[in-house]
Amino acid sequence: MAQQQPQGTIQTRTALLVFCKEMTSPMVLYFDNAQKIYEDLKAVINSTQVQMVEFEPLGPIKKAAILSDRIIGVALQEERYLTQQ
Repeated sequence: MAQQQPQGTIQTRTALLVFCKEMTSPMVLYFDNAQKIYEDLKAVINSTQVQMVEFEPLGPIKKAAILSDRIIGVALQEERYLTQQ
């Protein structure tokens, strides 16, 4: 049986994963500049001051907010996806 090649282009996007206390899975957020948000969150995590962190990401989650002392880690994840032509 012949295999069909997918029609489209493979793109790569970067997701920001935010790991929080008392949550079993991370928040997966998409931004135009995920690297900058990642660096900003690392600074917030290392700070001793508790503050409200608000996100306005792209994608299905439109707005999120969490206290900085609830964030236990952040990570960047590259994802590949297929765009239709």
